[in-house]
Amino acid sequence: MANKKVLNEYEAAVASGMSPDLLRWLTKNPPKHADTRVLKVAKIENNRYFYEEEELLSFNNWLKSPWPHKDGKRPNIPAEIRREIKVEANGECAICRSNKDSCEAAHLEPVAKTFNNHPENLLWLCSNHHTSYDKGLFFGPKPEDADFVQGFKQALHYFKRSLWLMQQELSHKLFAMLQTCDVLAKQLEAPKTKDQIEAIEDLAKKAIAAMPVLAPLSKTDPKYEAYQAISADVASLSNGAAAISVRLRKAQDIRRDYVATFGFVACPLCQATGRHEGTDCPVCNGDREIEEHFADRVDLSDYNKVDCPLCDGDGHFRGSDCPVCGGDAQMDKRYADNIDIREYQEVDCPLCEGSGRFDGDQCPACGGDAQIDRRYADRIDLREYEEVDCPLCEGKGRYEGRDCPECGGDARMQRRFADKIDINDYSKVDCPVCDGKGRRKGDDCPVCGGEAKIDRGDLQRIDVRDYEDVKCPICHGTGRVEGNDCRACGGEGEMERRHEQNIDPGDYR
Repeated sequence: MANKKVLNEYEAAVASGMSPDLLRWLTKNPPKHADTRVLKVAKIENNRYFYEEEELLSFNNWLKSPWPHKDGKRPNIPAEIRREIKVEANGECAICRSNKDSCEAAHLEPVAKTFNNHPENLLWLCSNHHTSYDKGLFFGPKPEDADFVQGFKQALHYFKRSLWLMQQELSHKLFAMLQTCDVLAKQLEAPKTKDQIEAIEDLAKKAIAAMPVLAPLSKTDPKYEAYQAISADVASLSNGAAAISVRLRKAQDIRRDYVATFGFVACPLCQATGRHEGTDCPVCNGDREIEEHFADRVDLSDYNKVDCPLCDGDGHFRGSDCPVCGGDAQMDKRYADNIDIREYQEVDCPLCEGSGRFDGDQCPACGGDAQIDRRYADRIDLREYEEVDCPLCEGKGRYEGRDCPECGGDARMQRRFADKIDINDYSKVDCPVCDGKGRRKGDDCPVCGGEAKIDRGDLQRIDVRDYEDVKCPICHGTGRVEGNDCRACGGEGEMERRHEQNIDPGDYR
């Protein structure tokens, strides 16, 4: 058997469209509820992660398949994936580049249709733009406006990926930046709103600014002369006097010269469209062209549709959608060839040894079913279910004079729970509402109860804006309604925002 291709973190990031940080997180944390699959690591050397290409592509395809959900409810988006798209958009709305505090994850393809929480299907938008997009009103009723969001996400994706490519050779880096400019230039060709134009120009400036800041090629490199021929044009793109639209069109010309000079050819799978079955082409990664020597090694039969080897093309397995093909019945031959159907054979649960019970309760590994797919059984680490001292109370069962909040006073817990406890969450910090004074408006602080300090872990659950004073929504700040003290605010004219949010005007008519 031929050796499997191994990718470093940056190569893996380019191939999957997910950052090295997210890939590392996925090696330890199952992203989908009730499914224990994680990304397998080929090796770790000097804290650098390496992945087998086949495993990475298989995992990425699985991550794009429908996520488990109940009764039409949205599957939860893991916090690390939210962070991924937030970083992608520089922590602010990808479109208006403001409203940081109201931003949230928006699905490009309706979640009710795809149940897909892959970062490729998510964009960080403020609540206003998110609502407008979901209602089909994004910047207006025109279909091309919705296309803008899809295209801009694609441009963000190229920009993000190009940053990872900084660890790779110059030619690939430069090509990715030129590709970003090409996508943005095409978007500017159609009429755009002011917000859309500014969003495109902002990303274009970043892409152009990144191009000249590159290490020079060695004169011994066979591509050195070709690069020198276009280097002046590349450097001229940073000329701030020229309009962005002009510089983007020039970048398109450079890209065409680059493709011809460096021996790139049209991708044989997507025919230079960059797209294959609705997503980035898996051969060229959406770049449309690939190096000629690589094109000769592409086997197009790998992308032919074949019956799923697990469900034999039925789409169902044990009464539910097939876990391999997601119910589609067919899949690319490249995936089918790597499916080991033995992983889906049921075996005795290694934790409860086929009894369905563990420590007098329903087995947490198999859910009491006694048997489990081999793919899950092989990933169960029995050490995670061993009893250890609670790390917060150190096995005493008591913490600060009461039952320990982590172990409930039991003193011990399974290792899998103990490993998730961050005892730093219980260190004391000043209460953010009373600034560590313990008093607010002459009374005990409603958050710390007058203690002045709170647990660090509670900080993320407190929004100090909820305790700001706002005008009473009933008396509009006058304190009076029909000649009497306002019943809602007691005649104060103001109230804390947390109380305002719970007021129903109908209760005061």
